[in-house]
Amino acid sequence: MKKIILSICLACRDGCEYKTEKRGGKRLADKIFYKYNINNFILRGVNCMSQCKRPCVISITSKNNFTYVFGDIVPDNEKYIEDINEFISLYASNLEGFVNRSNRPKLLQSNILGRFPPINSSSSLVKIY
Repeated sequence: MKKIILSICLACRDGCEYKTEKRGGKRLADKIFYKYNINNFILRGVNCMSQCKRPCVISITSKNNFTYVFGDIVPDNEKYIEDINEFISLYASNLEGFVNRSNRPKLLQSNILGRFPPINSSSSLVKIY
């Protein structure tokens, strides 16, 4: 089974810090940690992922698989948390972790910031010059 890593930017601010006293990224990480069996993936917090204009930011990666980066995640919207979990399941079951836009959960179709192929990708998306 793939060792999937879900990284969440803990520094992301979502504008609700004044009422929650916790940054959005930290709230998102906490909610995922307490809601899901994280035996299916490694959850790690990153102190800054340098996407301050698109908070909250996450990435999903695994060795020899595509890496996905998503932004504009709303930590207090349970649907985002469910869609992240669903995406991880799709990612785990696909060759090189490739998930077409149309197959991604609805909320993660337009929130993508990047999709990066593995170094030795066999994907037809990659052309070596």
